[in-house]
Amino acid sequence: MFNKFGFSGNSDFFKDLGDGIGKGLFILCAAIGTVLLTVGGAYAGSYTFSSNWQSTTGFWSSLWLIVYNPNSALFSGGLLFLFGATGTYKDQDRQNKKMLELNAENEELGNTKSALNSAQEELQESKSKIIGLHGELVQTWLKGMSKFLELDSNSRVTIYYEHDEEFFLLERYSKNPTYAKVHRQKFPLNQGVISKAWEHESHIENQCPHSNSYEEYAEYLVENYEYKREKIDALTMKSCRYYAKAIIDADIHIGVIVFEGTEINFFENNLESKITDYCRDHQGQLSKFVRDSLLFDKEVNIKREGKNISVEDELLQLMEGEK
Repeated sequence: MFNKFGFSGNSDFFKDLGDGIGKGLFILCAAIGTVLLTVGGAYAGSYTFSSNWQSTTGFWSSLWLIVYNPNSALFSGGLLFLFGATGTYKDQDRQNKKMLELNAENEELGNTKSALNSAQEELQESKSKIIGLHGELVQTWLKGMSKFLELDSNSRVTIYYEHDEEFFLLERYSKNPTYAKVHRQKFPLNQGVISKAWEHESHIENQCPHSNSYEEYAEYLVENYEYKREKIDALTMKSCRYYAKAIIDADIHIGVIVFEGTEINFFENNLESKITDYCRDHQGQLSKFVRDSLLFDKEVNIKREGKNISVEDELLQLMEGEK
């Protein structure tokens, strides 16, 4: 209760009350002074002080005459008007200075926000360039690996990383530009060849019928990998051979690399063994690709943090201490 009126705490009640009384007093004095000047001016021309003074006797009568006459009204009205006008002018001058200070602070704050936004845009542009360079690096590595393994235009290889119960496509390479295109970025954790490798470290599919026998092909994928028929129909690359291997970092599964082909002879020339050896020898490189992707990927970072703070929010916080 007492805090409300400023007896303790940080209340400005009495300060605000005093400021209000001061402003009102200046206005009141100016108004009274104007009235007195008007009244005094109306009677001063025909008023003769000396004649009234001679006919006045006694202290109180003389005092009343001195105070209550047009000349005194003009004098006191002038003083009151001058006092009120001067006080009002000074008060307005203080308000103008305060407004100028606030405008300057707002302009400085606006400039600071603009500078911070520009810095954030430059930082984001730099991050985008780094992400692009990282993608090019992984793409080049996949291309070199594909040449080493002698993968043809009926094959492709894709790296996925896991975050928050979902797979994200990191990079993909194929000699066939149609198969190299990316139509989806996210994949479920409990479906498909990726899921099998994620759970058991590796998975090889060498029994799936060729897509020429489409009904058998589709039925096999539905039964063994829980694919929906409409998804199978929409596949650009209808692979029947897969080799998927988990990417492991410090005994933790962080991603999956998938080799696939559309032809039954995909695993000829001892390809399965070559893939196994290559992935084992380059496990560290694969792990680094995935770790860097988790670091650079903006969407994953935002999802990981669960929030997105704007520059203005940061400034206010600072001021307030498919396939």
